[in-house]
Amino acid sequence: SSGFLSAFTGEENLFLGSGMIDFAGSGVVHMTGGVTALFAAKILGPRIGRFYDADGNELPEPVSFPPHSVALQVLGTFILW
Repeated sequence: SSGFLSAFTGEENLFLGSGMIDFAGSGVVHMTGGVTALFAAKILGPRIGRFYDADGNELPEPVSFPPHSVALQVLGTFILW
């Protein structure tokens, strides 16, 4: 209970004086996920064949991909909810 991000710390020991209390570490968890997703998106890049042709030339309009399973989309929404 003496940590600077503890929910039970005194007013004088808040994180960088901002008044933020990270209850149960949710800020750290979401920041880690966000930074990881940002790096993964940068490394993976855009989908192959969506914005560029096989020779690497930019397409005038993005290629439309067929829709995926609506049932799996709903299931994923409920799992995340």
